[in-house]
Amino acid sequence: MPAKKPVQWDHEVDVVVMGSGGAALVAAIMAADQGAKVLILEKAHQLGGTTAFSGGIPWIPLNRYMQEKGAGDTREDALTYIRRITGGKEPNPKLLEVYVDNGYKMIDYLHEHTPLKFAVPMSYPSYYGNLPGAKSGRSLDPMPYDMNEIGEWGEKIRQNPIFPPLTLEEGGAIGGVDFAKIAERMENNIVTMGRALIASMFKGVLDRGIETWLGTPGKELVLSDEGEVIGVVAEQKGKKVYIGTRKGVVLASGGFEWNKELVKTFLKGEITHPLSPAGNDGDGLIMAMEAGAALGNMSEAWWYPAMQDPTFEYEDRVMNQLGGGRFGPNSIIVNKHGKRFVHEGVTYNDLPKSFYEFDPVALEWPNEPPVWMIFDQQLKDSTMIITMMPGEDTPDWVDRADSIRDLAAKIGVDADNLEATVQRFNENAKKGVDPDFHRGTTFFENFTGGGGSPEANLGPIEKAPFYALPIYFGSLGTSGGPKIDENGQVINLRGKPIPGLYAAGNAAMGVMGQAYLSAGGTIGPAMTFGYLAGIAVGKSESKTI
Repeated sequence: MPAKKPVQWDHEVDVVVMGSGGAALVAAIMAADQGAKVLILEKAHQLGGTTAFSGGIPWIPLNRYMQEKGAGDTREDALTYIRRITGGKEPNPKLLEVYVDNGYKMIDYLHEHTPLKFAVPMSYPSYYGNLPGAKSGRSLDPMPYDMNEIGEWGEKIRQNPIFPPLTLEEGGAIGGVDFAKIAERMENNIVTMGRALIASMFKGVLDRGIETWLGTPGKELVLSDEGEVIGVVAEQKGKKVYIGTRKGVVLASGGFEWNKELVKTFLKGEITHPLSPAGNDGDGLIMAMEAGAALGNMSEAWWYPAMQDPTFEYEDRVMNQLGGGRFGPNSIIVNKHGKRFVHEGVTYNDLPKSFYEFDPVALEWPNEPPVWMIFDQQLKDSTMIITMMPGEDTPDWVDRADSIRDLAAKIGVDADNLEATVQRFNENAKKGVDPDFHRGTTFFENFTGGGGSPEANLGPIEKAPFYALPIYFGSLGTSGGPKIDENGQVINLRGKPIPGLYAAGNAAMGVMGQAYLSAGGTIGPAMTFGYLAGIAVGKSESKTI
């Protein structure tokens, strides 16, 4: 249950924003610019949450940067593209239009009122670039940012140890290796991608005098007798802190992918290997449910086929990674029976949906991870796979054998099936076809090269030694949460707004349903509805608390 109003508040503000990722910082800035006194609460001792850890790319139609590049866009094209991918499964169709109509306004505002600037990587098209309405230029690349501008706060912004300080255009998200540029930026404390996005906006937070408390998780909402949210109970060093809010609370504290009980309760498949930093435990979701919030999109997440280098640790645990190699020739993915079950080169959000397919005859989930990426020496010699670079010795943690049958024995799959699967794939690959799953025909499997083709994506697995790497059920975050309206205000079980309660980002209902539109498909809606929530709560009438 929500907490009761204390006899005396420990601290009073107009607005509390829970979280410090992209959605949270936009909300805080916008609320402050409406004249509100704002306090940011961050659970971790680092800033930026999942956004800082990410590529930091928002997907925004009609944005100023693509227009300046001469890459025209229209509202109709954007909605055509979005609706084709969401397929009518979005929780509220009206919010698709709200997103398109306000995302570019959010970008304009940040461009004009904060240090945050973007560039358009025109060589980076939409993931479904062959569909009607698709356009390059909607994924925005944060410009490099000088961390010295925010002083000691720069040391507190979370980093991803995999991404070098290169922009998306320069190859930052795919292991770019401009060593001279990397060294220069590291020496001068210049950051890119998610860290640049957060650092740029946090300078805007500092410029506005917005207070930020690290190591302070929000635990409970405080409701008035009339059901209005009038405060938050936070925790500092094991002690409760009661914070009164004259205008409201914005929940922007991330999803629930690290909370095993919530994952088991709501999702179709178990997220065994989250790719976000630990700490996204569903705090905002729990608080919203206690306040009577209706929920939406709860069975969905931003899925990702996770891989691991077991020797690579981050924050005292083995880091789940984006992996690689599954798009290229000379590789397939097989299930525990040694059979292919999916087109290996579809988008990272789409591929794991095949993991929770149920066989009603065998009464099993045959594709339940770990599943296996099978590949040969040709692929290993040609591309980076997890942390393995071409030409390097094979690490001890990689299963390998001189025959497919011996490889099957090592990984515990049916040898006859795996041999037959590889043989069939090889025979068809040599003909330039894949009649079973149509490799070489989808746009995403070679989206920076104009779309999939047999030349780019098909090739036999025939050069020993042969390798196998496990792929797990991973997620970039969850995308279900309290239902929100066009202002980011949380809706109760009877369809009415809960006074004083707002949500954005992965702490709110995903407005796109099961769809991931392209690079920035999470951050774009997160920042847009953070922007709308910040305006709405900042303009709302102050309450006597």
